[in-house]
Amino acid sequence: MQPKRSDHQVLVGICGASGLIYARHMLACLSAVPGVQTHVVASSAAAEVAATECAPGEYEAMLSMAHFHHGNDQLGACVASGSFPLAGMVIAPCSLHTAMALAAGLADDLLLRAGQVCLKERRPLVLLLRETPLASHHLRHLATLAEAGATIMPAAPGFYLKPGSIDELIEPLVLRALSFLRLPGLPAATAWDPQSPIQ
Repeated sequence: MQPKRSDHQVLVGICGASGLIYARHMLACLSAVPGVQTHVVASSAAAEVAATECAPGEYEAMLSMAHFHHGNDQLGACVASGSFPLAGMVIAPCSLHTAMALAAGLADDLLLRAGQVCLKERRPLVLLLRETPLASHHLRHLATLAEAGATIMPAAPGFYLKPGSIDELIEPLVLRALSFLRLPGLPAATAWDPQSPIQ
């Protein structure tokens, strides 16, 4: 199956940081948006994290929600080319290792190469960062990425919506991250209503 150039192509990167639930929600959300074709690339460390965070078969089922699954060693994949019309990329979860590599301009695997392509082509690149605390040199490198055009988004869900489950806590943050891609048909994240004070 070849990507249709008339569709919106979105790449979801998955790193070896805790928080694979963010990737699962993101892929599920994108699969429900008409006209969007989803690509996914995961680091080898992501599979190691899946062994502790996912039930048997859950990780593979999550990856299968994407239209296209590229191996991280496939540097010749379509998403590695600046001529491929990618609408944007979200890395969720994004490890500090990946963020620092992107800030340094490294591109020795597909996940990093695709991220560098988004930066050089001025396409949306959203990093759902899942590590804390941050040292001063981490913050300097993250500032470099922000200056290059990336959106640095710590995975800090909002509790003011009074979520009744983990899924209800995660979904608004995922929709907020995807909103930077400006995809038509994407549901809007639930906004805080100042007329309904937190109790």
